[in-house]
Amino acid sequence: MQEVEFYCRKCKKSMKMSYGFSGDDNAPVMNGIMIRCHTNKCTRVVTLRNFTEGHVRNMVDTRGKVYL
Repeated sequence: MQEVEFYCRKCKKSMKMSYGFSGDDNAPVMNGIMIRCHTNKCTRVVTLRNFTEGHVRNMVDTRGKVYL
C-alpha cells in the first residue's frame, strides 16, 4: 500500500495530512474534508470534493507528494 502526503500548491509547505491508498481507483477520497495550510502567511483551505483514488494517484509526483 502506498501513502502520499498533501502539500499546499501556493506556499509548497506540508498540510500535515497523508493518505494511504486502498487499491480501488474508483473509491472516494476524504469526501467533504477541509484541509487548511498550517503556515501563518498562507490562509489557503482546500475541500476535497468528488476526488477518487485514481485522480489523486495521477497527481502524485516522484517523491510521493500531492500539491493541492
